[in-house]
Amino acid sequence: MKEKLLIIDDDRVFCELLKRHFEEEYAVTAFTDPEDAVKYLRENYVDVVLTDLSMPKIDGLEVLKIAKSETFNADVIIMTAYARVDTAVEAMKKGAYDYIIKPFTLDEISLQLKNLFEKRGLHKENIHLRKFVETTYRPQNMIGESEEIKEVYRLVEQVSPTDATVLITGESGTGKELIARAIHFSGNRKDGKLVSINCTAIPETLLESELFGYTKGAFTGAGKDSEGLFVQAEGGTIFLDEIVDASLPIQAKLLRVLQEHTIRPLGGNKEVPVDVRVICATNRDINKMILENKFRADLYHRINVISVHLPPLRERRGDIPLLINHFLKGMKKIHPRAVEMLSSYNWPGNVRELKNLVERLMVFSDADTIMPGDISSEIGMPHSSEEDELPYNEAKRKITDEFNRAVINKALLKHNGNVTRAADALKLDRANFQRLMRRYGITSKEFKEVGGNE
Repeated sequence: MKEKLLIIDDDRVFCELLKRHFEEEYAVTAFTDPEDAVKYLRENYVDVVLTDLSMPKIDGLEVLKIAKSETFNADVIIMTAYARVDTAVEAMKKGAYDYIIKPFTLDEISLQLKNLFEKRGLHKENIHLRKFVETTYRPQNMIGESEEIKEVYRLVEQVSPTDATVLITGESGTGKELIARAIHFSGNRKDGKLVSINCTAIPETLLESELFGYTKGAFTGAGKDSEGLFVQAEGGTIFLDEIVDASLPIQAKLLRVLQEHTIRPLGGNKEVPVDVRVICATNRDINKMILENKFRADLYHRINVISVHLPPLRERRGDIPLLINHFLKGMKKIHPRAVEMLSSYNWPGNVRELKNLVERLMVFSDADTIMPGDISSEIGMPHSSEEDELPYNEAKRKITDEFNRAVINKALLKHNGNVTRAADALKLDRANFQRLMRRYGITSKEFKEVGGNE
């Protein structure tokens, strides 16, 4: 679809010339009467208005005012003669994109319009990208139904609208940066930048200048001033991943930032105010590091205003099938026994390891369905080749029966063989519970303690 250009100039010949020049590239509408043009503008969507400044009845400034209103918000280029340059400059202060002085060549105005439409295109792309990111990182869009992960999402929703400093803890691969992004893009600072830095990945000698910036001549090679990440994150959020790996001197400076909301660039002698939300993360035991004098206790109390702990994947195994289906993206199926094998694995690399494995299986598996045999070599878990040959529905029923049997046994064991209590715990009526017991050959006697009653 062509971009829409509105041309307004009371010189009929010049107006027609511009219209003919641009109508192959843009959807052009042209008027010599500014009143007719304003009426059209109020009734139709327009991307850009190219208008003369000096016209009878309604001048270019009035057109600019209407075009830049919240209802229309079109960009405006002012055409003006030499004598009205000062007025054109004033128009730019009121929101015009640019002005061009008459007489001008068609190449000049073509280049100006091309640059403007490219800028508008990038702006639209940025808006769509921001909406996509905000939607992607909403807490309710994250994958997981376990109580452990639901508690994390509840915390994220509570803390996001605030400016409170957050400490995210959890093993490597549990998704700490994902949670940091969810907090930022669900909060009041979502229109600002989210700047991330891994304190482990940056050498200690560079980390200070990366965070706080430096002045010209601060060290060899510092040929000009450089703003640090805190300044770049102004009005937004800075995410300090693995903050425990920052040296004690840098920890002291971070403490000052949190206390005073100012930074001092390396080599500088003035404090620079910053308005930044701080989110930190670590996979290490901070309390242990405090006892070992490797992390400042006062900084810990500053960053730990809100604590969000991400459980390892092995503690929320019920989420594994959901995550698998999410990573498969509907491109392949997976055998139920393969899901069971993946759900039984301990996942030392957590969600990141699972994601990488599923993506690898999608690449190297030739069949439409990922089978147990595809997985056993990856996670070192043996499987029976007979299971690969079972029809899908039969394999699914077999695994479902195994699961149901295990759940019933666990409930009876917990309640000392009391069928009524075990059924209530599983939110089943007694008759259905007993039917399942008979189906799986389970009796309550083996679970009763001496003197127990059914």
